[in-house]
Amino acid sequence: MSNLHERAVSQRNMLERIAAKIPGFAGYLERETRRDADKLQRDFCADRLFAQKTPIKRVLDDLITGGDLDGITPFEKLMNRLDRVAQRIKNADRGYSGLFDTIKVDEDDLMRVYEHDLGLTDAVTEVAHKVSEMDAGDRDKLMARVKETIELVDRVDAFFSKREEILRKGA
Repeated sequence: MSNLHERAVSQRNMLERIAAKIPGFAGYLERETRRDADKLQRDFCADRLFAQKTPIKRVLDDLITGGDLDGITPFEKLMNRLDRVAQRIKNADRGYSGLFDTIKVDEDDLMRVYEHDLGLTDAVTEVAHKVSEMDAGDRDKLMARVKETIELVDRVDAFFSKREEILRKGA
């Protein structure tokens, strides 16, 4: 994905461009644009993670059709992890801070969150690549791929946890 923030800024309508010249409002508009771009980025990543369940189910169906019922549990574990992480990404805080909140989320913090979420796209692409390598032909290789993919999804989850730290601490 290209830089959504820059695209959003370039596509502002005339009223938004005029409002951006009002002292104080420009910063507000910039933060809202960053939040919107960040939300689009996170929705893209979450949807891509959800989409990985379809090819996984196909491989699982092939495995079951071949009579292997013992291999179901790791696949269920993987699909549950994908669901959990995708929901967490999709429903993450947009980085708002209230007027009287102790911890304020400023524009620099929002930029760091946005940049962090751009890195999330690479991690999600890696998950998709790993899923695409799954093939029911060789059971041992398949089970190893499923295990590797579970570990990768766990790393994506841990990477995403750093986002909350950025919002909390501004680090």
